[in-house]
Amino acid sequence: MRVLLATIVCFSTLSVLSEAVVVKDGEFTFSLEAVKKLKDLMDRGIRKSSRIAKTSSEVVCANPALPGEFRAVCQRTDAGMVFSRLATVASHPDVCEICAYAACTGC
Repeated sequence: MRVLLATIVCFSTLSVLSEAVVVKDGEFTFSLEAVKKLKDLMDRGIRKSSRIAKTSSEVVCANPALPGEFRAVCQRTDAGMVFSRLATVASHPDVCEICAYAACTGC
């Protein structure tokens, strides 16, 4: 019974810690979970479009499933570059979750 309780506490703690990871890009900060969702939306946008960076950011920004914390980035002219850097982080979230990536904090 104690082992079960200890296991539950460990998984609960890991769950809370993974939500606390923050990814920074310039003046913006985003949760790691939101960055992962952005990466998924970007992957879907690239498959639908033959033009890569600019069109991808336009498609992603127009998507109603985009987390609200990215709306400010969509207003910038360099949104494609910001999204590209965030997608790089999301491609290897395990590195970010152990804070080995300089853009990630909150571990």
